[in-house]
Amino acid sequence: MDLSTIQLWSILILMLPLAGAVLAGALGPGLLRGRTHWPVILGVGGAFVGAITLFTQVNGAEHGHTSAVVHLYEWFAPQVGTWFNVEVLVDPLTCMMLLVVTGISLLVVIYSRDYMRDHGRPEPGYERFFAYLGLFVFSMCALVLGGNFLLLYLGWEAVGLCSYLLIGFYYDKPSAAAAAKKAFLVNRVGDFGFGLGILLIYLTFGVLDFAGVFNMVERGVTASGDPLTFGRMTAIALLLLCGAVGKSAQIPLYVWLPDAMEGPSPVSALIHAATMVTAGIYMIVRCGVIFTASPLAMTIIALIGALTALFAAGIALVQHDMKRILAYSTISQLGYMFLGLGVSAAGASLFHLYTHAFFKALLFLGAGSVMHAMGGVIDLRKFSGLKRVMPWTYGTMLIGCLALAGFPFLSGFWSKDEIIHAAFTQNKFLGAVALLTAVMTAFYTFRMFFRAFHGTTRIPEGVHAHESGGWMLLPLVILAFGAAFAGYLGVQVGHGGMLGLFRPEGVFHHFLEPALVPFATAAHDTHALGHLQQFGLMYISAALAVFGIIVAYTLYVDSPMLAMVTKRAFPSTHEILTHKYYVDEFYDRWIVQPTRRLGQFCFGVDNYVIESLIWLITAIPRLLAMIMRTLQQGALQSYGTSMAVGLAIILVLVMWGVNS
Repeated sequence: MDLSTIQLWSILILMLPLAGAVLAGALGPGLLRGRTHWPVILGVGGAFVGAITLFTQVNGAEHGHTSAVVHLYEWFAPQVGTWFNVEVLVDPLTCMMLLVVTGISLLVVIYSRDYMRDHGRPEPGYERFFAYLGLFVFSMCALVLGGNFLLLYLGWEAVGLCSYLLIGFYYDKPSAAAAAKKAFLVNRVGDFGFGLGILLIYLTFGVLDFAGVFNMVERGVTASGDPLTFGRMTAIALLLLCGAVGKSAQIPLYVWLPDAMEGPSPVSALIHAATMVTAGIYMIVRCGVIFTASPLAMTIIALIGALTALFAAGIALVQHDMKRILAYSTISQLGYMFLGLGVSAAGASLFHLYTHAFFKALLFLGAGSVMHAMGGVIDLRKFSGLKRVMPWTYGTMLIGCLALAGFPFLSGFWSKDEIIHAAFTQNKFLGAVALLTAVMTAFYTFRMFFRAFHGTTRIPEGVHAHESGGWMLLPLVILAFGAAFAGYLGVQVGHGGMLGLFRPEGVFHHFLEPALVPFATAAHDTHALGHLQQFGLMYISAALAVFGIIVAYTLYVDSPMLAMVTKRAFPSTHEILTHKYYVDEFYDRWIVQPTRRLGQFCFGVDNYVIESLIWLITAIPRLLAMIMRTLQQGALQSYGTSMAVGLAIILVLVMWGVNS
């Protein structure tokens, strides 16, 4: 491992997207205009090359996979003899995240070149959009590369700011502005707890670098040498978890993610596929030593993940907006990842993060292709039969839907099956929830697909439907290839012929093994188990995915009337799911409105009570000033008379005192 090479490329990975953003913002409006995408494409592309280089450095290191902390410079000293350093941590986990973030981001930026054009002309704000994209990629890379909690927090907050700017890109649209504000405020709730967790880490351990904190946690001591209590560790873990729940949109802070669909479709792919929403997963794995030290925190993570996966999947069953269906699907899949983390299967969670990035980015960009062709319409009730109109989009989205549904031998099948297996191993209830969510996922995914691409061709009035151009189709094809075959990096061939593909070990997991040590569980010998005991659950999972697809085909292609009959047979359930369990209404009534009334009350107190008191306090000096001002008229006669009168009074007082 060449430390100088790692240092150089770490800096370039950060600086290249930032430079692209600065150039797009500075030169775009006046000089580049319709070519503003090039600085960002080149910047993010350079970062992707850097991520590949770091991967080869770490993967090709002697004596196995290693990690390196590279100090860039000393930032400031919180106390005598200590410094907060600007430093990067490069290890297998960092490399995997950088590859996913920069690779998917590069495809999204390329796709955006055509998407953000109207009849060949750049949309208003074209330059601003690409500047925001570059800044977002820089922020996410800073989050991943940060070598201590302080830099992690700065990247964390920068990602939140960029998401606010991108979601609210169409700021003149009230719904987009409201969605951006909602995302920002909801994330502030989680980030407040995250910030408190970092402060508690510093108060407990006296340092914020990962190595120092994790070493003391493993030794069970604080900075003063006192024993580390279970309560303190649980408090730290739960406070950090608050940030992960907000960023990764888990119950109860998931409500911002569906509304984020108001941003352009490339933003949806960027935020929901491989970048912002996966930050919480990355943080928990990075801080695995802390979380695994608290069994209570691990249990809460598993429960939150399982409930979120099932909860969001239920809502997705009845949605009509393609992007919102995919948004709730993202929440559900993130719940799977949380479930994997909670049952100590972090390798499976990271594997699912990796495969999910391909097929979910593909589906969001595919939905954007449909939206682009339909003149901005994305409501499934307004079009159908696009298979003949958009064959390339149809084919790529079919692969993405199959991968999301967990269809056998596609990428989502491998990673989702590992999480289900781990959940069943630890807790049968959690495993059952995971299986139920799997069949629901297959159903709502193909409900969306069949309604959009099959049936009678219907196009919104006044819309000239067409296939997307090459700049948009190229990322779709690349992502479709990844959605189909990326999962094979997580399986291992050579054990029992084709059955060797089903083994949960592979180059992907071996590469990440150092980062997953805190989550390691007791090993079990699968060779001693029978064939059905080893692979029976996998067969059930695959069968349920196929069953969900068949049910969706029956209801929405073969016998559409059955869908109406089913809806009328369960009106209350349909109503609850349509209104998303009334969670938004609950938050609005019991949190938003009381908070607004409290704000109005505080404003009234400040405006009337405080301002009145200040007015009264200043009224006395003003009154005295008015009285004294009458004595200063600028007339010499008056001044002479006043002096004479004053002198006379003084003489009278003096004579009075002498006589007495």
